[in-house]
This record gives sequence, C-alpha cells and structure tokens, in this order.
Amino acid sequence: MEIQDLKDHLDLRLDSIEKIDVHKHNRIDELLAHYSKEIDHNDETIKRIHIRVDRIDTKIKTVQGLGTVIATALGAAAAWIGLTGK
Repeated sequence: MEIQDLKDHLDLRLDSIEKIDVHKHNRIDELLAHYSKEIDHNDETIKRIHIRVDRIDTKIKTVQGLGTVIATALGAAAAWIGLTGK
C-alpha cells in the first residue's frame, strides 16, 4: 500500500504544479493585457500633449508676429514724424 500512497501523493503534487502553471500563465496574460491598455492610454496622453504644445507654439508665433507688426508700425511712424518734423 505504500507504493500506492506514493503514487497518489505524486499525482496530487503534479496536479498542483499544473494548476500553479495555469494560474501563472493567466496572471502573465492579465499583466500583459493591463500593460497594453496602459500603453494605449499613454499614447493618447502623448497625442494630447503634442496638440497642446502645437497650440502654445502657434500662440507664441502669433504674439511674436503681432510684436513685429507693432514694432514696424512704430518705427515707420517715428521715421515719418522725423521726416516731416524737420
């Protein structure tokens, strides 16, 4: 009967190891799925940041353009006053 007990014990251990392997693979799949979702979320965040940076860059260029126009207009006005004032 000892041999049968040993076989039963080994079968039980083998079943336990197989269950642990299945659980381990399932957990790895869960982690990979979560990682994939996180990457997708990060991609969307990166796109939003790029859009915001582009908008800020456009606003800066607009302000710089207006500054150039104002400086040019003031320079032209000063030159006109200088030419007509003498």
